[in-house]
Amino acid sequence: MSQKDDIPVFPVTGWHAGPLPGYDALIVKFQFLSSPMQPIETAQETQFFALTPEMAESLVSDLQRHIESLRKSGVHSPQEDKH
Repeated sequence: MSQKDDIPVFPVTGWHAGPLPGYDALIVKFQFLSSPMQPIETAQETQFFALTPEMAESLVSDLQRHIESLRKSGVHSPQEDKH
């Protein structure tokens, strides 16, 4: 893959998720690394993102589908053994 085709990737190190009080919505916030040399302890955080219950269910379904696809492909992350 050439560099022009590379997608910038920011590894997720954690998240917070839960209901948004007073609304029919869920919120999610991610911690992530912006540099390969950045220590996990200094991870940055996104803003809180709001999702309707239907959007959250769709996201869960999409993630499950993609996880299954990855498992079937036999591809493993080079970082997999570190965590």
